[in-house]
Amino acid sequence: MQDNAPNGEKLLLSLKFFAVLLVIFSIADCIILATALEDINGKAALFMFTFFMPCFFITIVAAFISRLFWLLWIFRAEANLREVATTTFSPWIAVFFSFFPIMDAFILRDIVQNTERQLDAKQPNNPTTPINLKPVYIAFAFLAVNICCAFLLYSNHLSTTFPISITTGTIIIAGIIICLVRVIKPFLKKEQQLFQIHENEILNTLKKKVDEVLHNRKIEEAKFE
Repeated sequence: MQDNAPNGEKLLLSLKFFAVLLVIFSIADCIILATALEDINGKAALFMFTFFMPCFFITIVAAFISRLFWLLWIFRAEANLREVATTTFSPWIAVFFSFFPIMDAFILRDIVQNTERQLDAKQPNNPTTPINLKPVYIAFAFLAVNICCAFLLYSNHLSTTFPISITTGTIIIAGIIICLVRVIKPFLKKEQQLFQIHENEILNTLKKKVDEVLHNRKIEEAKFE
């Protein structure tokens, strides 16, 4: 096992920053839609658009960074769990499926539930409180519905309502990130706890082997005295 806490902390920080940018992006998008409807000459909408574009590019960069930290975190989390349990996803399979964001909920469930099972097995007298993943599932379900609605609107040539679907999708993604943060933050403590237990088990095993070697050596030395 390797300590995954640094990756988890970086992931949390990047997700929080990304969520803030998405909220700003959504507000700017709503203002652009409102000014575009009221401004006949389009000057106000043009002014807002100049503000909107830098915000858009910064949000894209933040999304890329947070995604990178997400991939690093789930890879190490699955790799660590593979040393003590049987997981649904291997580290590389989890990374592959993460390119389909809808799968993130299932990958997170695999990591969380397997970690909780291992903690309960290793600490039967101190069972852990399960983390509620339902808000994550619901948020991803809303995203799937929004994507389907956007596709139907676009395929039916209702391009005027398509920007509204994009704005709604942005708000839903911000909600997903908030749900992920609320799940990952307490989970990192459980992940670190399992890591410490595993490290202590390795140290205890090594100590027993050293004690056994020393004991056998004393027996051999006693034979020659």
